[in-house]
Amino acid sequence: MAGSIKVCLELADMIRKENLESREKIPTSDTHLRIWSSQLSRTEEDLRKLLTALRDSHYIFIVSVVAPDPNLFVYGEDAYVFAEPFILNELKKHSEDSLEKLYEASNYKRKSAFQITRELFPKIKEFNNTPLGRSINVSVMLEEFQRMLTAQSYEYTDQWRRNKLQEIFKDEINAAEELANASSARDLDPTKRAVDQLKEQGPKEKIDQNWVKAKENFSTEFLLRVHFRKYEFDVVKKLIQTGKLKDEKDIKYVRDTLQLMENRLEQDNLLKRYATEMIELRRYAQAKLNLLRQSVGSKQES
Repeated sequence: MAGSIKVCLELADMIRKENLESREKIPTSDTHLRIWSSQLSRTEEDLRKLLTALRDSHYIFIVSVVAPDPNLFVYGEDAYVFAEPFILNELKKHSEDSLEKLYEASNYKRKSAFQITRELFPKIKEFNNTPLGRSINVSVMLEEFQRMLTAQSYEYTDQWRRNKLQEIFKDEINAAEELANASSARDLDPTKRAVDQLKEQGPKEKIDQNWVKAKENFSTEFLLRVHFRKYEFDVVKKLIQTGKLKDEKDIKYVRDTLQLMENRLEQDNLLKRYATEMIELRRYAQAKLNLLRQSVGSKQES
């Protein structure tokens, strides 16, 4: 599964935007799985697995708004909420307002959301797969999620979430590192003949098969993050020199990432040891970008 962590984070951001900006506020599996499947080029089955990973790593909450009922041919339906206090508070207000309006429309009398849920939630099965039932489930669960987030606030920090997500996809990360290491070993092999190295740097460089294989399974950005996490700045430079990294967006990502890492030098003593290599690589990447842009400019003029 290529770049699952990256896709997970994109999916979490989509849910957050829906919660904050969309008219419906809370995306559901009934409608949004098809939309996300198209946008992320993943099957609906894959997306369900990624959504479960996001729930387990505390990026989102999943609400079961409709319980499956085979006897009535009713499929289950889930709703997705980003785990953030401000969002939960806003959605709670929105859900309570919607619940009160639905109740008034069907019963011709007004009650508070608290009164409605206390009265109807014990017999929620009677309202399964109805607008009122969905609204009750959402309202009750949002209140529960607020308590969970307050009681276990540490488990909803960015650091905890990232660590948990990496733990969930550790097999994929290890596979990526193995492929990246295999590519690095060939690139830095001192037994290569000078003529072979010259050929690699020529206009028709031979792309290392391990790097090609790695890119088939993982995004370039993901593989670069592996190298940066292991402080392999010489490997990244070699990838640019040999033409394995040649797209402007990839080299720009190298430069921008290095700029961010340089800003963290004072907080990371280990990173300080590589300050010279980082600065040299950033300057090299910037020079490469300048050449690429000059080349594009010359072609446009001609």
